[in-house]
Amino acid sequence: MAVPFDIAEVAGIVAGPNAAANLFAYLHAGINRDVGCGLLTASVYDIPNLRSRRVFSEDLAAYPLGNFKRLDKNHYFETVLAGKQVFSSTTIEEIAEVFFDWEKIRALGFESNMNLPAIADDTVIGTINLLEKRGHYTAERVAKALAWQPIVTLAFLLLLRDGNHEATFQPGVSLAGHSAMEEAAATA
Repeated sequence: MAVPFDIAEVAGIVAGPNAAANLFAYLHAGINRDVGCGLLTASVYDIPNLRSRRVFSEDLAAYPLGNFKRLDKNHYFETVLAGKQVFSSTTIEEIAEVFFDWEKIRALGFESNMNLPAIADDTVIGTINLLEKRGHYTAERVAKALAWQPIVTLAFLLLLRDGNHEATFQPGVSLAGHSAMEEAAATA
């Protein structure tokens, strides 16, 4: 499979101002073009406390930045965070097996998902999280998304490089407080 991104363009983005946000915007456009995505979010992980935090959201009302989401040690955890592999599903039933907020996902009109990890130094440092209609994330689309994994990792490395635990790919967007459901979920 050919590389779906332009190395010279990526180098220019990385060398410029707001590199993390601009590279993420480039990645987002490429994922939409090559894979398709009805809703994209991105998360970083606090593995010791079994939670993740959103650092990008296309739907700030449904998925605000900064909210914590609990992590359960389930198939998703074993596949993505421990196994460092893509997690994908094509039905809401598969999503319901691993995500406590599956009803919200379905209510938003989605029934297929993919989580593509950013991996650096043998550790998952983040994921892009894609939602789409039922049956969307086929093996072919997952393969196309995997071609973007180096850019996913580079974007997260840029975001996290200064150790700012409140950094997001959306500068200027305020971090939300915890919603009641997510606060309960994060502490459950």
